[in-house]
Amino acid sequence: MTVKEYIETYSPSYRGHTPGHKGKLDKRDVTEILDAFPGKSIAESEKGAAFFYGASHLRFLVGGSSIGIKAAVLALGEDFVTDGYCHRAVEEAARLAGVGCYKLPAPVDGRTGLPALATAESVVNEMRNRGVRNALVQYPDYYGRTPDLKRIYAAVRSEGGKLICDSAHGAHFFLRPDLFPTSAVRLSDVCNMSAHKTLGALTQTAFLAVGGNFDAAALDEKLDDLGTTSPNYVLLASLETALADGLEKSGEYDRLKKFSDGLRREVPCLENDDFTRLVVDFGKGNGKAAAYALSEIGIVAEKYDDRFVIFILTPYDTDEELGVLAEGIKRIRKGIK
Repeated sequence: MTVKEYIETYSPSYRGHTPGHKGKLDKRDVTEILDAFPGKSIAESEKGAAFFYGASHLRFLVGGSSIGIKAAVLALGEDFVTDGYCHRAVEEAARLAGVGCYKLPAPVDGRTGLPALATAESVVNEMRNRGVRNALVQYPDYYGRTPDLKRIYAAVRSEGGKLICDSAHGAHFFLRPDLFPTSAVRLSDVCNMSAHKTLGALTQTAFLAVGGNFDAAALDEKLDDLGTTSPNYVLLASLETALADGLEKSGEYDRLKKFSDGLRREVPCLENDDFTRLVVDFGKGNGKAAAYALSEIGIVAEKYDDRFVIFILTPYDTDEELGVLAEGIKRIRKGIK
């Protein structure tokens, strides 16, 4: 029985166990039940997810991608270099592990105003300068840009080290290899992927996958050290169904690409590697104002900076909703010129 099936059909006459609300807040909020649940349900679901991603080992996370990053760095236990635009969890992980975290220089791209992406050359040079052999790289970044992870991985391996990939925003890549960059699972030793960011899973859920040469037992141990003994099974169930649902909806990406390509022809957008990451260029100094103006007409962005406003497209977006988004963007752009 799957986690989803169990929690949705669980209906005893009396719940003499936690949680204290006894199912009154949400009947699916179930704890460990004698020897029956979760049993092998979670392990079997994780094996299925590992098969989908082509990973040798995969764990479900209910503490977000940040926990995955921290567990990977703790399991590595060595100094590493990382990109200058890394997520805060990377530095937090280094502090927890008591290891060095050396950021690459992040020169600004004069054309976009964004930090330049890491390269195999910049990674290796910094590794040699710092006397370390490992790296942690973001792929893709928040703007849907991807460094050449294949070359970076080969470079790190040539130094005898491990590559951890922060692929929080790339959980959907494996669904359509004909449309998206290669999944980070195939281009790193271990990577985290936020299921809630681009797949149909609840907030705070993620995957941690071993695709290369990494100590899975050490990884599990660190996840146990960092995690809770009382995970929310509603969250776990959403992880269980997210991949199957994603595969079922994978044909929707053709529709999304058609929309994204069409809008990019009408309004200036950042050129990136993920068409579902729509990064609209409102002009230098206008990003915040545009994001707030869009919010006032009911369109809420994922993120904004001084120039760009970012939207995430997924198969759950209807054509009607996408139409509202397109008209809203064009309307606000016209108003701030």
